Amino acid sequence: MIRVLAEGDDARLRSIESRLNESRTILGLEEENFSRVFGFTDDLLSDDPEKVHDILAEPLFVIDLFRHGFSSISKLPPSIRTATKKLPNADFLASFGSSKFAIELKTIRTENKPKPELGRFLGDGTKPDWWGQMFRNNAITKIEGKDRRVLAQLANARDHYQCAKTMLVLYTRRLGPSTMMTKQDYVAQLEELLGRYPEVSHMASKDFFGEVTFVPPP
Repeated sequence: MIRVLAEGDDARLRSIESRLNESRTILGLEEENFSRVFGFTDDLLSDDPEKVHDILAEPLFVIDLFRHGFSSISKLPPSIRTATKKLPNADFLASFGSSKFAIELKTIRTENKPKPELGRFLGDGTKPDWWGQMFRNNAITKIEGKDRRVLAQLANARDHYQCAKTMLVLYTRRLGPSTMMTKQDYVAQLEELLGRYPEVSHMASKDFFGEVTFVPPP
């Protein structure tokens, strides 16, 4: 099937290409390795229209880490091999000053039907801070899923690579929270999540519009 590029698509594709090249440069990877470690060679074959955003999330967050002062950023393999077993691994290692971080990024996908029907609202206006509750509930679902696999990934990477700290990054593509939440809203929600999951030392959020918040600041 041939798809004609819509107006503005060409500029957006050039922008994505430029940012991916920036990410590759930060990581110090050749094009072939960069494509392989981020799943461009196989995961893009999925019919799932949201999959492309899942794939782009990680290499683009490398740029966010770099621009916020992290260094020695490296992409980790999906598992840690020991003499007897394979352990699930985190996504990245990175340093901030003298502290080494194990970092895992989880993507919260956009709402199934982000455009409300005529006369219907996207959120529930009868509930105060419904957007914050949506973000927190989505985050808890991600953390609790698959027997808390994300916490195991961070712990395994922390121990294996001798990291001082761990960071869970929650990239929300939800339009409701991204539109309604302020930076202080994200700080409040991330602080509450850190209290609920004390085994994680830092959390970060990235919203649909690319705004990044770290709690506590590294």
